[in-house]
Amino acid sequence: MGLSFEILGPVQVRRDGQAVRVPAGRPTALLVTLLLQAGLAVPVERLREELWGGRPPTSAVANLRSHASQLRHLLDSPDDPPRLPAEHGGYLLRIEPGELDAAEFERLTTDGHAARISGEPELAATLLSRALALWSPTDPPPAYGPATAAAFDRLRERRVSARETYAACRLDLGDPGTPALQTLLRQHLAEHPLREPAWAMLMTALDRAGDQAGAVQTYRAACRALHGELGVPPGPELTELYHSVRRHERRTAIPPRRRGASPTRHSSVAPRVPHELPCPTAPFVGRRTELARLRQALVDARRQPVIVAIYGMAGTGKSALALRVAAAALDAFPDGQLHLDLGGSVADAAPPPLQIATRVLRALHPGTDEPEPTSVAEARARVRSLLFDRRVLLVLDNAAEAAQVDDLLPVRGGCALLVTSRNPVTTGDAPKLRLDPLPTTDALALLRATAGDRPVDAEPEAASAVVNLCERLPLALRTASARLTEGSHWSLSRLARLLRDERYRLAETGLGPRLSASYRRLGSAAPVFLRLGRAHPGPVTAELAATLSGALPEDAARALDRLVAAQLAEPAGPGRFHIGELVRLYAAELAATEVSGDLAGHTGAGASSR
Repeated sequence: MGLSFEILGPVQVRRDGQAVRVPAGRPTALLVTLLLQAGLAVPVERLREELWGGRPPTSAVANLRSHASQLRHLLDSPDDPPRLPAEHGGYLLRIEPGELDAAEFERLTTDGHAARISGEPELAATLLSRALALWSPTDPPPAYGPATAAAFDRLRERRVSARETYAACRLDLGDPGTPALQTLLRQHLAEHPLREPAWAMLMTALDRAGDQAGAVQTYRAACRALHGELGVPPGPELTELYHSVRRHERRTAIPPRRRGASPTRHSSVAPRVPHELPCPTAPFVGRRTELARLRQALVDARRQPVIVAIYGMAGTGKSALALRVAAAALDAFPDGQLHLDLGGSVADAAPPPLQIATRVLRALHPGTDEPEPTSVAEARARVRSLLFDRRVLLVLDNAAEAAQVDDLLPVRGGCALLVTSRNPVTTGDAPKLRLDPLPTTDALALLRATAGDRPVDAEPEAASAVVNLCERLPLALRTASARLTEGSHWSLSRLARLLRDERYRLAETGLGPRLSASYRRLGSAAPVFLRLGRAHPGPVTAELAATLSGALPEDAARALDRLVAAQLAEPAGPGRFHIGELVRLYAAELAATEVSGDLAGHTGAGASSR
């Protein structure tokens, strides 16, 4: 049977089914931290932060060695390779498939959600039931550090989604409101009282069981919870369900047709139903929390039009995430799905707002005899008229500015606007999600998906190096790992050596052309950016930027703000900023061309032929 690890509850290690005692305190915390990053080397500096916070003792490194030695004694066996080698200035914990309950939970929930989307509720319910059974009734212990805490938060959010999807599958399969389903939903709502879908499912289960009074009481409990915490009443779907219960009508799996949505309503002008979402071709892994959050935001469009924004630096996979969540929410938009690339990820001029609105008009109502609008206001007004009281999803990818996406949604209906951009381009209360590089575990999974399991299993150290040198950016990982498809003469070790050479790293990751669009928007901050490219990597301050560029301190501080807005730098504490190595290499290559006066026409450092 070998080893097994349980962290979805009290931490347990078992060998051949027998419990292995792990020393309490920081040795256990070290084990959990390494398990959450299994297969990748975790630097000592990060482990110090996880185990001791911002003020580690001077003996922290020595203590880490001692804790690691204790774990090795417990985990290693004479006939197997070392489980916990020291690598790349840190520690790497090796686990096999099926040994870690958290990894099994992730796999089962991913497969379960996919099965439901594919129309297989019975398979989905089975997979999700197995996933939920991996959690102990006792919650995992408190995490020691921010990365570990974030990982457990993500797992808990996945459990929330898994519970609700499982309950929905049970109802789809005709569950008559069994006590087991009611108990599951009541326990879930006790922990998450603001989840309206769960309230609706509990009401449906009670109604099916013939307990209309209980369903009405559940609705009133939902009202109290939502008003007490958020100061808002239940949404229209929950209210509609309440009135249905009061009329003793059974709720069916098919929602009632929206008022006014009869097939003959628009017979004279009959807007067509476009389905423009492209089929994703690149591998996609991870982003489970982001997918659940974005999908819920889109589904909320059934109540009123919504705008959802995804932003972040070049190469983080914003477009791929948008297409994935749009496909997952497809059924919520039966009146059509539009997809437009607004060109903000490349250096070329992006289409103006009038062109974008006219393009939407043609997609919604082709062949019309009406003349094309002559102003942005007229075009947008026509778009809103066509979208009024309909359920249409507009995916506007790579927006460069707010003017491209403003004022397209009507005042009523179930439309949604999903926007991706480098920096936030939406205003008001629109949900905004900043997309960061992948967690190390997901980055390694993406490398597996592109390069294959065999190379990664054969050279795990090289795989870890490639992931880190690509800074866990999906675009960089996919581009760099394409080398491995060129023939057997390529290996992960050779790719890692190539990426370590700063002369080739940027070109091999394909990030240069994408960074050019951000660079062109820097304006007066561009000279500061170029000087920072020549500097040694490390934290950046306004004082350092002023010294390197010769700018006044306040001008240098403003320039750093522009870099942050362009996603070319990120805050790293009060007055401190971090510039990633790939971005710094791009700036260095640009700076090298400065003396030849070639910057004005530069279209993308690192874009040389592979």
